[in-house]
Amino acid sequence: MNKKSKRTGSSIRRKPLPLAYRNNYSSSVNEAAVDLHSENNYSRNYDAHPLVNDAQNRALRDYETETKARFDNIETVLKSIISQQLRPDFKHWANNELFAQLGVTLDDNVWELNANSNSQRYFQELFAKIVFAQFMRMSKDFFVNDPLRGQVQQEARQMFKESGIHAVGIAPCADGRLAHFVSYVLRLPYSLARRKAHAGALFDISESVRNWVFIEHSRFRESKQNSADEPREYLKVVVYHFSKADPSHQGCAAHGSDDQKAAEAALTKLKDFRQAIENRFGCGSTVETILIGINTDDDSLKVHVPNENGRVCLQRYVETSELYSQTKDMSVEAAKLFIEKTVDSCNINRHSTKPQDGVKKLLAWFIANNFSQIEYVNHYEQGCYDDIGHAERFIGIGSGFEEVQLRNLSYYSFLDTIEEGVNDVDVGIKIFKGLNIKRGLPIPIIIRCDYDGRVPGSKERAKKKASRLEKAVHNRYQELSACGLLQTMATLRDYTGCQPVETLA
Repeated sequence: MNKKSKRTGSSIRRKPLPLAYRNNYSSSVNEAAVDLHSENNYSRNYDAHPLVNDAQNRALRDYETETKARFDNIETVLKSIISQQLRPDFKHWANNELFAQLGVTLDDNVWELNANSNSQRYFQELFAKIVFAQFMRMSKDFFVNDPLRGQVQQEARQMFKESGIHAVGIAPCADGRLAHFVSYVLRLPYSLARRKAHAGALFDISESVRNWVFIEHSRFRESKQNSADEPREYLKVVVYHFSKADPSHQGCAAHGSDDQKAAEAALTKLKDFRQAIENRFGCGSTVETILIGINTDDDSLKVHVPNENGRVCLQRYVETSELYSQTKDMSVEAAKLFIEKTVDSCNINRHSTKPQDGVKKLLAWFIANNFSQIEYVNHYEQGCYDDIGHAERFIGIGSGFEEVQLRNLSYYSFLDTIEEGVNDVDVGIKIFKGLNIKRGLPIPIIIRCDYDGRVPGSKERAKKKASRLEKAVHNRYQELSACGLLQTMATLRDYTGCQPVETLA
């Protein structure tokens, strides 16, 4: 069987990874002092693309493989531990073994199995608790040690400023194959871009308008991130996805793997958001909008280039995979110039107008950043991911989840209530019936409610909301919940700083 044929179907899981849990990954990355978002940190092999940052790719690869390995070996390690449950010192031994193998521990009483316990239910609960423990560990590592250097904003902020942008909102599909879009695909600091994912990239326009109002209010009252008199705008990026290797099955599930429908739906949302701002606050309150399609097989992009009025068309685009090949033998400056010229000529060739200079500069930067990700997939995945379908490890619902910056780690959907986000959650449950339940594994769902630690009562309201969401999940999927195949953990986080997540008892 050739490599391509092995990749078809959602049942494909992940490559076996080495046990590398005992090393502190974050400290090793920090010691290396790799600035993952610096244009001045290009380090490449003799045959690499001139705009590819090899040092950055190595650091990102280390983080991805070690983080995913902590989740991927849970089933094997847990079965091995449970097989020894007749040991007289089982609870103490089990925790020691779990820590040695996976780097986490559970409460001793969790390991208790009495005569009335169902062995399969016992396994399912333990599996989910270990998944949750790994998530808590990852969250602490992510926010405290900043392994992706996502809290380093200076250079990216300067680029946005030069492009006439003061804030960025990104709305990708909830599909786990897009979870790394910010930190990997575009190589942006996660702390600089607001990411809210929805199935099919069908984001809530009213919620996005409210967020825009909050951002603009901060500009007028506090001059964040710049004073209101500066001619800079808010940027909304919507991301749809497709699969060239298996377009009929591995496209967007929310649109029936119909690439045209996915693109059209994303563009409609983008237009409606822009129109909503102009209708409500006047044409002087316009926003910049960008539409991007991502090929989830190899992380290459289809960047739709807006005209001088900011209007986006599905027929006007450049493909980063082609530009990557065309510029591979050029110098750094020649490659950058070629990208800008291509972005400029894209619309002219289709009887439209050139984009504004700021937008052209920004898109050229996005494209150049994506070259490093194309090289990443070429080098580490032989040009195409093995798991071209879904291979998520857990479902995340609610707000936040900034710490999830890895492809196929989590299916995540932003929502305030189960009722309004029911379609997103249903899609996630359907995906995990194929990934986990058919293998006897439960569906782990993490509920997240962020709060503002500066606001009195914000944490208590977040607690009530998280509890309400958790109960609603179990009520909606009662059959799965009753037999232990749906396991949940409610969490909170103060989003005003870099604090890790906390669990809700």
